[in-house]
Amino acid sequence: MQKFLGWAALACFAVACSKEEDPIDCEKSGLFISLGTVVDATACGTADGSLKVFGSGGKEPYQFSLNGQTPQDLGQFNSLTAGIYNVTLKDANGCSTSVDNVTIKALDFSFAANILEDKSCLGSNGEVTIDVNKGNAPYQYKLGTGSFGDSNTFTGLEAGNHSITVKDNTGCLVTLSVTVPRGFSGTSWTTDIKPIIETKCALSGCHNGTRPDLRVFDNAKLYAKSIKSKTQDRSMPFEGSLTDAQIALIACWVDDGALAN
Repeated sequence: MQKFLGWAALACFAVACSKEEDPIDCEKSGLFISLGTVVDATACGTADGSLKVFGSGGKEPYQFSLNGQTPQDLGQFNSLTAGIYNVTLKDANGCSTSVDNVTIKALDFSFAANILEDKSCLGSNGEVTIDVNKGNAPYQYKLGTGSFGDSNTFTGLEAGNHSITVKDNTGCLVTLSVTVPRGFSGTSWTTDIKPIIETKCALSGCHNGTRPDLRVFDNAKLYAKSIKSKTQDRSMPFEGSLTDAQIALIACWVDDGALAN
């Protein structure tokens, strides 16, 4: 998953306009991360597994982070227990991309994660099922800081990272850092996004014709990534008057491909 800094744009809402430019389009920077060697752990709870990733494109130097921990210069991660991991690569431009759901098994603890996308923009309907096919049954499972239970399926999950812990009958714990991807949400330009533009952006002196008229679909699509970025950091609109739901709808529409639907 990449982080987009967006297109050059003039962003405004309320009574003033932002003139900040975005010089880097991360989508076109060529930043890429690839998975190399994965070494399984010798036993459940033993920290001798490892994984390696490689970065390319973008602008060096690179920084690599495992499960959101302290970044490091190298893509080699050692002393890992069985689990599921994600690695994020960030370059000198501030662009980032990641490789998610990397599985490290143990010789005595083997498992798989079946992950369904979150396709709901303002809700959450992602799903994860953990199937343990080698270990010391019976198993218990918990999501985040919740309580252990017998169910190996977790529903109603939003897109993003979730921590799932599996415990076997010997007390060995395996932590899975599972990333639920964002699926196609079907957010509508006509019904959801254009009304936001018309009421919050297309005001006098801003995006109502004197500057790029974002009520015009082609203009909104051209600046879609910048609109997403600036609404999420609340530099757009200038007065910060969008609700969380409106910001989420804009992000979903852009992630869906900024369609004329």
